[in-house]
Amino acid sequence: MLLKLAYRLRLSVYLLAVISVPAVSAEKPISLSTLAQTMLDNHPAYQAAQAELDRTQAQARANTQPRYNPELEVEYEDAADITRTIGLSQTFDWSGKRRASRKVGAASVQAAQAGLAVVRQQLLTELLTELSQLQTAATLADLAGQRIELLNEFLQLAKRRFAAGDIARTDVDLARLALSEAHMQAAVLSADTSTAQARMNALVNVPATDLPTLPDLPLTADAGPIDKWIVQLPAIRQAAAQGAAAKAGIRVAQKNRRSDPTLALRGGKEEDDTLIGITASLPLFVRNTFQAEVDAANAEAIRAEQRYFDLLRTAKAESQSAEQRFRLTRAALADWQQSGRKSLQGRVRLLKQIWQAGEIDTTDYLVQLQQTLDTQSASVELLRTTWQAWIAWLAASGQIETWLELPPSASSSEFK
Repeated sequence: MLLKLAYRLRLSVYLLAVISVPAVSAEKPISLSTLAQTMLDNHPAYQAAQAELDRTQAQARANTQPRYNPELEVEYEDAADITRTIGLSQTFDWSGKRRASRKVGAASVQAAQAGLAVVRQQLLTELLTELSQLQTAATLADLAGQRIELLNEFLQLAKRRFAAGDIARTDVDLARLALSEAHMQAAVLSADTSTAQARMNALVNVPATDLPTLPDLPLTADAGPIDKWIVQLPAIRQAAAQGAAAKAGIRVAQKNRRSDPTLALRGGKEEDDTLIGITASLPLFVRNTFQAEVDAANAEAIRAEQRYFDLLRTAKAESQSAEQRFRLTRAALADWQQSGRKSLQGRVRLLKQIWQAGEIDTTDYLVQLQQTLDTQSASVELLRTTWQAWIAWLAASGQIETWLELPPSASSSEFK
């Protein structure tokens, strides 16, 4: 029996040594980068962002087209005299509305491209988060199963010792209660694993046996001077492009306050007489000067600019906070792996020997055993927290695609 308990303890310690490996196994797991690319290729949110980019590019191309088309007019009048005329009119973009709209379109395309990168980063962050949650939940569920085995064997041993008159009936009841509690904890953890698997299935349709394991966590998080890469974050680039589009929109609103002339040429016949006419017209913006539209565009530009500065400030704070959280949790995890994990080796066996020798009662034994098993579970939770901190830093620093070794985004070509 002691050999069995020692073997299970060594198995528990081994699981902690490879704690980043989930309880699910895979004969031919795909790589982490392949899993990420598979998710991006099939996720509706990414496809919707790609469609939004295509729409914006099409709208930008529309802004480069001539603003006015010519108009053809044919007239026939049968009165005292029969009159036939044909005319052609053209409105000219003398105020430069087309050029101003082109700048808005170009900036909007850049914003949509950055928006696609934002969605890409969000999905990759969610994938890593759910994968770490699934693997942690599976490991906790496995440890819960080992807890049940240990407490079940302890209950059987307690029953035999009670039959031999070595311990009281209350000690057997305590062992049975501890086993019941372990069963309840295992049920909750199994449900958590199922929930984590369901969330993973919502991201990517890959069997659990094919899911890759997360690699070892790096020791440090460093992306270089923050001022150099912070402005390259997708969300920051998107806000900057939206601000540029809003500023260009001011120019469009100003151009729309200017009238564009229309010239028309007509020719025809009235009986035997030849008719030729030229008409010029110019809209008069007297009832509506369109100044309100300019004011609205100015306000929108100010809003976009302030949003950019707000996002920039928030991004810096989030990056620094994520780096600090990872540094602290990674140090705690390293300390556990170097010293704390070793202190658990043989503790279950030693506790059992002390209890059998009568040096501690059943209550103390169960308390210390539960504390030992809880320490194992706490180390798994520490790993979960460290992974969350690492993923948060990858997202905050824009390094997630580099860390996953993904190729550059194959989005639509940039608008020119």
